[in-house]
Amino acid sequence: MKLLLDTNVLVYNTIEDSGYHDLAVKIIDDAKGIYIPSIIVHEYMWVMLKLANAPPSFIVLKLREYLEDPRTTYILESINILTDALKMLEEDHASLREINDYIILATAINYNIAIVAFDEKLKKIAIKRNLETIP
Repeated sequence: MKLLLDTNVLVYNTIEDSGYHDLAVKIIDDAKGIYIPSIIVHEYMWVMLKLANAPPSFIVLKLREYLEDPRTTYILESINILTDALKMLEEDHASLREINDYIILATAINYNIAIVAFDEKLKKIAIKRNLETIP
């Protein structure tokens, strides 16, 4: 199955003592195709630097592991994806702080792929738009 991985999936996969580590590992290991938008890479770096206090050299190794995996497609969001994200944000009267989730959502819609996320709010707006979510 082709999957768009949310930031929290990469973070939980990286941090072994996280509550979702084993599930994140299994999801990634079982994936036939992995899609990672640039917004996820930016969020991942921020979370790992700021919240996990990971050294930059470690983050580089993990990014290479994720992005150089032959199953991975790295996505630079197009203007259409960004436009769709802003349109959906406005339609939902969502907080401006949710723009990253809407960019992820618009990317999944554009590529017609399931979203893997542990973020219940993101999953809720994905389901509202008939996207498959995992878990």
